[in-house]
Amino acid sequence: MICNGESRQRINLEDLRQYGKIYGCNALYRDFTPDALIAVDDRMVHRIYWSGYPLQNQCYFRDWVRLPAEAYDMVTLPEMISDDITEVTPDMIRSNERGDRKEFVIHGTHKDRMKEAEDMVRDRDLAGPNVLAPEVFEQMFTQPGFYISWVAEEDMVQSTTAPDFIPGGTDFGLSGGTLAHLIAILKEEPDEIYFIGMDLYSVSDRVNNIYKDTESYMGSGGNAVPPDEWILQHKTIMHKFDKVKHYKVNEKSLGDPLEDPINRVIEEWNDTPNLEYLTHAEMFGKLVAS
Repeated sequence: MICNGESRQRINLEDLRQYGKIYGCNALYRDFTPDALIAVDDRMVHRIYWSGYPLQNQCYFRDWVRLPAEAYDMVTLPEMISDDITEVTPDMIRSNERGDRKEFVIHGTHKDRMKEAEDMVRDRDLAGPNVLAPEVFEQMFTQPGFYISWVAEEDMVQSTTAPDFIPGGTDFGLSGGTLAHLIAILKEEPDEIYFIGMDLYSVSDRVNNIYKDTESYMGSGGNAVPPDEWILQHKTIMHKFDKVKHYKVNEKSLGDPLEDPINRVIEEWNDTPNLEYLTHAEMFGKLVAS
C-alpha cells in the first residue's frame, strides 16, 4: 500500500510491481498507476475523473452516485450554492466537458455553510494553543459550489458507499489511506500488507505530503496534520483482520521519536501483534527472499 508521505520519494515504485498488488491514494495517479486508486475528497475525485484516468484504471470513490442528465437543472439551482443567489458566479460550477454523456456525478459545498464552518474553526483556533496557518483555511474553506463529472457509459469507478460493496453498506467515513487499507484486505484477501510512505508524522510542524503545493493539496506552509484518527483507524483494521501480517516500512531503523518522528514506533500500535517494522532495505530483502 502506497501512502504519500515524503519518505517514499526514495523508492522506485515500479520496482514493487513484481511482488504483489499495489493500492494507493489521491494524487498518486499523477506519477504512477497502482492496481487500485482510492480517493474520498470531493475535489480530488472529480479531478481524477476529469483526467480520464478512471476510464482504464480501477478507482474507488466515496459517494459516487450517477444521476441522469435530466436531473442536472434541478440539482444545480443557484440557491443550492448560496442563500444569496446574486453571489453565485459561473466559476462555482466546475465540470468536465459533457459531450454526448448522459449521466453525471455531483458533489458540492454550500457557500454559507462553508463560511459557518470556517468561523467555528477560527474561533476554536484562537482559543487553543496553536494558530493554524493561512494555507489550512485556503485548503479547507475556499471553492464553494459544485464539482461535476459527466461520466462515460463504462468506466472503472466503484462507489465505496454502494450497497453490499463493504459489509454494512458504508465505508465508515474512513480517510483515504485507511479506506485503501480496508478495501485492499476485502478485495485481495492478502497474507501480508506493506505500508510504504506512511510517515504519519512530520519532521517539523509543517505538512508532510509529497504533493504539497500542488492542485487540491495544502501549501508547504500549512500545519502538519495530526495523525490521531489515521492511527486509530489503521489499528482498528489491523485488529479486525488479525490474520493479515502488516509491515510498516520506514526509510531508516527505528529511533527516538523526539529526534526522529518518522522512523519510530507508533505507541498506539504496541498491542497489535500482527504488525512489524521494516526499513526499505529490509523490505526488499524480505520480498526478494520470498
